[in-house]
Amino acid sequence: MPMRTFKLTLRPESAFGTPLAGDTLFGHLCWALRWRQGEAGLIKLLEGYTRGQPFAVLSDALPAGLLPRPNLPASRLQRAGDPKVDPKQRKADKQLAWLPAEQAARPMVDWVRVGLDKARSVQTEVRTQNTIHRLTGTTGTGVFAPRQVDTLVHAPGAALEVYAVLDTDRLPLPSFVQALADIGVNGFGRDASTGLGKFTLVGEAAAHSWPTPPGARHALTLAPCAPVPADLDADDCHYQPVTRFGRHGSLHVLTGRPFKRPLLLLRSAAVLAWRHPSNECPAFHGQGLGGVAQPISAAEPATVHQGYAPVLPLALPELKEAA
Repeated sequence: MPMRTFKLTLRPESAFGTPLAGDTLFGHLCWALRWRQGEAGLIKLLEGYTRGQPFAVLSDALPAGLLPRPNLPASRLQRAGDPKVDPKQRKADKQLAWLPAEQAARPMVDWVRVGLDKARSVQTEVRTQNTIHRLTGTTGTGVFAPRQVDTLVHAPGAALEVYAVLDTDRLPLPSFVQALADIGVNGFGRDASTGLGKFTLVGEAAAHSWPTPPGARHALTLAPCAPVPADLDADDCHYQPVTRFGRHGSLHVLTGRPFKRPLLLLRSAAVLAWRHPSNECPAFHGQGLGGVAQPISAAEPATVHQGYAPVLPLALPELKEAA
């Protein structure tokens, strides 16, 4: 059965210590399923994960109704014959980090001109944390010294959307929704034990499909991605790299070896160009990383990392047509 895409809406209930990135969210999903279905259940779900058969591919949590601005050079955002954009205007355009999802099928040069400021989605706040010394009953020096940490705060009433590509034969939608709700209750990311990273699910998960512009050969990634070079036209892919210095959560934090090997990925909002165009854009792209054959963790060699990313087709002109 082909994998199906669903859209789920989250409502933040606290500040976050870690951005809700798709690959990190997948790690939390694995732990949530581990607690719901046991280790044997998780191992069964992960069969084939590093061979192109993921049971779930998750996007970043995006502001409701918005998509990230594709990572494209200015030359790819102009029509042939358009005048050069003023450098100040070009810088201002780059601040428009979010684009309306409902207009994703528009030609790229038109879509990027209706963006929204990044600052509208989330704000960074600095908070002071203290650790009380049990013997003195107060703070002190070293690990007991008050410290300031950054947190991510969403506007009151803000909603986030996650796009999940699921193999519902292996992971039924109700089981996935329950696992995601568990993550929201227990908290996501850094300092979850202090109350950060809480969220609730809003409404029902809805089946979702992206409009496919005629002749679309490009796609936008919605999560960090480990691309498959054989499938892509490298000359027309645009991206920024990101290095993940992963760390285990839950029980593996207590092993004394919580750190994973660094991974080099494409940052979200990369633009991919298929080497062999097709009338149907795949629901996701990438590869599963880790596993026993290529371990990324000394503490748990079977650890995997989501190198897959949901993608949506883009109406981007071919290079010869661009300015």
